[in-house]
Amino acid sequence: MMKRVGTILIISILLIGCASLPFATKGAAQVVRREGAADINDRRFEEMDSFKHSIFLLRSEIDLLRKEILRLNSLERSLHDARSEIANLEDQLKSSPPRLSLTTYRLPKEVFLCGERVPLEIRTIWENLDREFLQSLSSEAQVLLWMKRARRYFPHIEKMLKNMGLPDDLKYLTITESSLWPYAVSSSGAAGIWQFIPSTGEKYGMKKNKGVDERFDFFKATEGALAYLKCLYDEFRSWTVAMAAYNAGENRLRKEIQLQGVQDYFSLDLPLQTERYVYKIAVAKILLSDPKQYGFCLEEKELYDPLQADRVQIELAQPLPIIEIARGLGVFYKEVKELNLHFSEENIPPGTHSLNLPPGTSQRFWAFFSGWKRVSEGK
Repeated sequence: MMKRVGTILIISILLIGCASLPFATKGAAQVVRREGAADINDRRFEEMDSFKHSIFLLRSEIDLLRKEILRLNSLERSLHDARSEIANLEDQLKSSPPRLSLTTYRLPKEVFLCGERVPLEIRTIWENLDREFLQSLSSEAQVLLWMKRARRYFPHIEKMLKNMGLPDDLKYLTITESSLWPYAVSSSGAAGIWQFIPSTGEKYGMKKNKGVDERFDFFKATEGALAYLKCLYDEFRSWTVAMAAYNAGENRLRKEIQLQGVQDYFSLDLPLQTERYVYKIAVAKILLSDPKQYGFCLEEKELYDPLQADRVQIELAQPLPIIEIARGLGVFYKEVKELNLHFSEENIPPGTHSLNLPPGTSQRFWAFFSGWKRVSEGK
């Protein structure tokens, strides 16, 4: 850059020198007069050509200089943008530190579940909890999905728990049961977020027949699950035992308690799946209560939106096509279908049903429904 500026200065000096030739000293003028007129004209043409060439060179250097200035300005802007990006990344790193090695993280010194203390001073109990803790820590994608889905489903569960006067920690059963995956079905036939088997689901108000399986209705299943857990607690008077009974069934827990003469979950010998069950729930609480402490960091915008729906009861004398509901509401078929996973077919069968609608559409639905009934009954 400095070399080019120097070149321009030298050329400028030469041009000034060339421009001053016609104004040479008197002695020089006398010499010129002694030369022939033709020689004088030739020299002048040469001087003019040299002068024009010098101007051309100077303009070329000026153009190059301007381009260099523009390039430097562009680099300066890029540098400014890069510095801003680095500053943003530094802020993110400060607020969301990277996850460390698994050996870095430790279980809390005390753990409570539904107000009941986990006796970690007993080595075998600490080992059981530590195993589930490390396995969950190693499944980063799964924990991140827990965090995202909890934002969708926990608000309704928390509201129901509060209204029923039940411990808030019961919401973590859904993590161990289904990872809050609404389509979950187990090898034993348990279904939905709360993983009811058909018989228990029917006992707690969930219909299952051709075209309808209310175990997949999140709202109905949540109501049934909390009622079931309350009944289990009323019998066993311990939330950890009640949770174990939710997994293995109350008949199995009654049998083991009678056989072993022990009613403490941590002292009972139970099927391996049930022995791990409550520990997994405790780990879900540990991680989701303070995920940043264990290296799981998500911004608010990365969490899933809370589930919202207008819920109505309908009575049908004949099948109602779900596509007709969507058209009547002015929404996509997919939107209505995904809110109503308990309807497995394209039509809602005759009978009394709970129907979930996109928020703010219940009035439109009733207007559509009354018109649909008039037309269908007139056929």
